[in-house]
Amino acid sequence: MVDPYKSLYSSSGIKEIDLRKEMKNLLDGSRVEIAKGRVGLLRKMRRDSDGNLITCPCRDKITNEPDRDYFCQYCRGHGFYWDEHVINYFQDDTMYSREPGQNKEYDKAYFYIEHNVDITDDDYLIILKTDADGDVVSPKQRQKFFKVFSADAFRSDFGRIEYWRVRASEERRWSVWYAENR
Repeated sequence: MVDPYKSLYSSSGIKEIDLRKEMKNLLDGSRVEIAKGRVGLLRKMRRDSDGNLITCPCRDKITNEPDRDYFCQYCRGHGFYWDEHVINYFQDDTMYSREPGQNKEYDKAYFYIEHNVDITDDDYLIILKTDADGDVVSPKQRQKFFKVFSADAFRSDFGRIEYWRVRASEERRWSVWYAENR
């Protein structure tokens, strides 16, 4: 049997567990661990050279709100331009809570993602539809949208990002013409 604590990296004679490798083993699996990761999308909002979100022209000139009824072909109702990236993640959906003053529940979840992406509070995580075996159906079908409200980079003692813990809440789909759609 392979000793899981052999995955140590060393710097200046100090050894610590390589959390990047441990996260990769959690998501992709290894000889001694079953893969627990799922494939999803990170909808990354575009920024200009000053770091501001790039606004879509569909936003109303008076209210500054995006068009959510007829979904703009460029921003799809977000009001900002974005790009999507395929990611591998682990979801812990045991975190549910009620918003203060609201009568309905909002689904919230923790997501654990590898170090090789940059996540901000303006981004979205998208759950893709899977078949009975857990493989993403083709063409990709976006099932749920989660708005990131906290992206925490967990770092090693030497400062490198080991993995991300993202807290996000499910974005409900609303329409003026129909009741709530999930």
